[in-house]
Amino acid sequence: CLFINPMDMLASVPYIKSLAMISVLREANIRVELIDPSAQGIKIKDILQAIQKKSPKIICVSAVPSTLPFAYQLIQEIKKLKVQPIIIIEGYHVNADPTIVKELDIEYGLVGDTEYTVLELCQNILRDQPVSESIDGLILYKNGKLIVNRPALVKDLNLLPVPAFELMSIGNYYSASTDKRIMYMFTSRGCPYECNFCTNPTQRFYRYLSLDNTIHQLKYLVNDLKIEWVEFMDLTFTTHKKRTIELCEAIYANNIKFQWGCETRADLVDDEILSAMKKAGCEKITFGVESGNENVRFRTGKKISDEQFINAFNLCKKHKIRTMANFILGHPNETEEEMKDSIKFAKVIDPFNVVYVRMTPLPDVDIYTDGVKAGEIDSDIWVQYMKGEISHPAYYPKTISPKKMEYLFKKGLLSYYFSFRTIGKYLFLFKNVRFMMKSIGIFLGYTFGGPKFK
Repeated sequence: CLFINPMDMLASVPYIKSLAMISVLREANIRVELIDPSAQGIKIKDILQAIQKKSPKIICVSAVPSTLPFAYQLIQEIKKLKVQPIIIIEGYHVNADPTIVKELDIEYGLVGDTEYTVLELCQNILRDQPVSESIDGLILYKNGKLIVNRPALVKDLNLLPVPAFELMSIGNYYSASTDKRIMYMFTSRGCPYECNFCTNPTQRFYRYLSLDNTIHQLKYLVNDLKIEWVEFMDLTFTTHKKRTIELCEAIYANNIKFQWGCETRADLVDDEILSAMKKAGCEKITFGVESGNENVRFRTGKKISDEQFINAFNLCKKHKIRTMANFILGHPNETEEEMKDSIKFAKVIDPFNVVYVRMTPLPDVDIYTDGVKAGEIDSDIWVQYMKGEISHPAYYPKTISPKKMEYLFKKGLLSYYFSFRTIGKYLFLFKNVRFMMKSIGIFLGYTFGGPKFK
């Protein structure tokens, strides 16, 4: 079974969702290999050559929303090869839009916590046995009929083997936060909150790794794979204060020396938790601010006040923890003036990094369905994007022209990063010339260019 990670269009970020699936397959004595095109610097033609050489029985292609065109082009090219592997598609976009399996005209897709779904599917294929149409987490497209089963759910994450981190192209990944050897990992799955722009197939059920399991994985990353920075991918890292503090204390007690970042909410940090996190090596926290206008923010379900955000960012400064603020432009009924508030508020909270994104109407959220009904979004916007007919699938509310929103998107990024205050913060990172040039290239590509494919 050959896994192919999604092609990151701008940076080179490790896609680790497939690693637990790979470990489960290997425990069942299924031979697995991984191609990681972004980190390995290879293109579709190189992947096709590898497929012809390896002749895998099964290929599992991963797709996130931003890499859907890459997955589409790759799969169309694989179909033309003399070798005819079974193609499976999985990933965050498949969770949001299972019908993409039909659009790709392939037989299988995976949705939810798919570690054991992919095991059962691969075992059936490799043994030439019929595939049950009722497997949790399976999407089946056959004879013009699409079957989408309920998302698979792994209730106890501790039953899963350690993800196959060693298969990743360690040393070739990029983060705007550090030039150190970086790897990403999850210590939990799920999120108990209900923001209306977020996709949630199995997200409501919050689960986390045991303390012993988390420390075991961290020791493996840091001591064996020589990772210097771990980016925790938990949707809300500090959901449980007691667990977070216990984890930080265990990292410190076990003398695991690494730096790390995470993402959480402004109403879930305080002096006590930030003190424990800093002592354990935390250097950066990302906050989803979403809007600089409190009324817009509350309409999205992100019920955190301006005062709470200001307090959280000030506390992080107090503990010398860098911050990243994420803003979304294009909330339903958001006006031009409200979008300008996001540009102003970034200067008030003064994060180390700021990111502005256009509202992405994922197919399983209200913004998409409501936007289609209101005529604000084409129902086939994701198919258009997948086939390269549009550069990005964005939601533009009727309260502002797309041209004006694009102007504010660029203005937000340029006005923040080209201020003397921001440039001064970055000087210590720019001791590494290669990192500096990579960062500038990614910033320019993100600000001025859409996705490009070869």
